[in-house]
Amino acid sequence: MRSLFILLSLSVAIGVAGQQLWTLDQCMARAQERNLDLRNASLNADLASKAHEQAYWSFLPNLNGAATHGYNWGKTIDQYTNTFATDRVRTNNLYLSSDVVLFQSGRKHKELKRSALDEQASDKALEALRNDINTAVVRAYLDLLGMREQIKAAENQSASTRQQSTITQELVNAGRVARADLLDIQAQLAQEEYTVEDLKIQAEKAKLTLAQLMQLTPEESKEFNIAAPAISELNLVEPTATEEEVLAKVVASNPAYAQADLGMQSAEYGIAITRANALPSISFNASLGTGYSGRNLEAVGNPEPAGSILIGATDDGTPVYAPNYSQATQVKSFSQQLNDNLNESVGFTLSVPIFNNMRNRYATDQMRVQYEQAKNDLQKRRNILQVDVQNALTAQRGAYRQYISAKLAVDASEEALRMANERFEQQVITATDLNVAKARLQQSTSQLINAKYSYIMAEKALDILQGFPVTL
Repeated sequence: MRSLFILLSLSVAIGVAGQQLWTLDQCMARAQERNLDLRNASLNADLASKAHEQAYWSFLPNLNGAATHGYNWGKTIDQYTNTFATDRVRTNNLYLSSDVVLFQSGRKHKELKRSALDEQASDKALEALRNDINTAVVRAYLDLLGMREQIKAAENQSASTRQQSTITQELVNAGRVARADLLDIQAQLAQEEYTVEDLKIQAEKAKLTLAQLMQLTPEESKEFNIAAPAISELNLVEPTATEEEVLAKVVASNPAYAQADLGMQSAEYGIAITRANALPSISFNASLGTGYSGRNLEAVGNPEPAGSILIGATDDGTPVYAPNYSQATQVKSFSQQLNDNLNESVGFTLSVPIFNNMRNRYATDQMRVQYEQAKNDLQKRRNILQVDVQNALTAQRGAYRQYISAKLAVDASEEALRMANERFEQQVITATDLNVAKARLQQSTSQLINAKYSYIMAEKALDILQGFPVTL
């Protein structure tokens, strides 16, 4: 029997040792790694970075090329020989063109600055989402730690009651205590064991919530466990920072607020960009083209006599003939035609918008509305941060006062329970009175643990809002 107990204990120890104990930093890193919203935010930041790069390239001239190869049947004028062609003719065209905007009322510079703001805003959105994920993970992590501490306290309480039940059973057997007292203690023990099981269920739910935030697979969840830092050793101090001081730090460092501010600046540039569309612009363009035609012939060798040809008649009707010559021809070579048909052009274009169906005006009005919305979003974000700071500071101060009160209550309840045990053993009080002392201690202990973790959660929420690293 002893060997079997040792074997079971060894198996449990090996199983626990085989589990990976996750720290808070590891939990936050895994949650960020597998969060799909964070991945999309990262992709959005990458798109904004590419758009910023494109804004730089837009200052350079473009260059476009074209090449055609075709055949024509039927009567047409050949563009390179300016002669009629009635048979099949092969044509090729090669073309290069380039243009660049020389003046556009500063539109490209404004687009460049706006794209830079949009890139920064995307980075801040990514950072803000990381903060949201970290806050949720920290809350779930602390909930699980708090539940486990509650379980430990409840198990210690039930173990004490179980020991008291054993002692009372012996007293009942000796006839020194009434059986009713034993039943009261057993009822108290049953209630405390129920509390332990209820807390274990809540701890499993808290563990599941944390695992879901980390998006663990079912197999990973089975082996998932967290490392328990020495929370009880933390030094809880009364918060002294004012709301204005904390809010100033939060506004200066919070990525969500920075994102809203950058969005407002971007919308302001949007107004300037749409206004530039209604102003004149100057552009420069150049082109280079050449081509090939199957009708472009050249003479080969010297002309040869080929009889005579009637060219008219005299006044008395005598026909007049002229010598006729034949000339051999061939199509000019491809390279020669490309050189012969080469043409270049350069030009400047002044574009003056006169009437565009009021599109520019309404586009500018829309951008003004978007700018006002961005200003409202910035103020809304500030209001949200102010509420978050107020709630966190209020929760931290309240939790600190609750912790101090609960600590005094625990100390007093422990002493009261000690005295109640002595008085119960001396049969001065009943088991009901003893159970009341136990319940009072259990309630005080629970309140102490809740106050401690409420304080820590408020403290970490303020750290995240101010951009401080989160550690336990």
